[in-house]
Amino acid sequence: MRFRLPKVTAREGFALILGGLAGALLIQATEPQPTQWLDVLTAVGTVGAVIVALWAVLWGRHVQKEQAKDRAGLYAAYIAAKLERYVDALQTASTGAYFDDLVHHTPRFLHLKRELDSATTDISLDMLAHLIPVDGRAAHRLARGLALVEEVQRAVALETNELGGGYQVSDERTLELGGQLGEAVDLMRVALGECHSLAAIYAKTPTAEEIHSE
Repeated sequence: MRFRLPKVTAREGFALILGGLAGALLIQATEPQPTQWLDVLTAVGTVGAVIVALWAVLWGRHVQKEQAKDRAGLYAAYIAAKLERYVDALQTASTGAYFDDLVHHTPRFLHLKRELDSATTDISLDMLAHLIPVDGRAAHRLARGLALVEEVQRAVALETNELGGGYQVSDERTLELGGQLGEAVDLMRVALGECHSLAAIYAKTPTAEEIHSE
């Protein structure tokens, strides 16, 4: 069994340390001798310095967290629209694996390949790193989804190289690739919802007053 420390907020940790130090000072200050007052005052000064240093560290961490959330909101607002187009294109490719193109009589694999080739994005892992503060592990889901798409693209390329000379990609193999692509779409679709939620907070649609204000 893995041992986990209890979660303590910065405010609770500060209160615990302050309480412990105050208690120690009270014990030391109980019925002090005249010669001990200098030691007590020195201890009080030391405690004050520790409190100030601790507060500075906690405040610095708070500021860093807020800045990270702001960056996450920025990237979520930037990624959301283009990610939605990409996910929709992947969804078309995934579901298209279950149907033939009745107009052009395209076999399922070629249909899947054509739709997959048309799905492109410039979303990078560096962009996703800024989404880590987002709740729900959006960055990790997107990274996993992008990795699965790359694996499907690699498999499709290998199958394409084998075409010709009587070789045909079976419907079963096409459906398998479509299912793997569907798994990637599910991951990315949930992450997309989280990006939209964050973008709605940090990039709100302007009100009429904001638009027409002078």
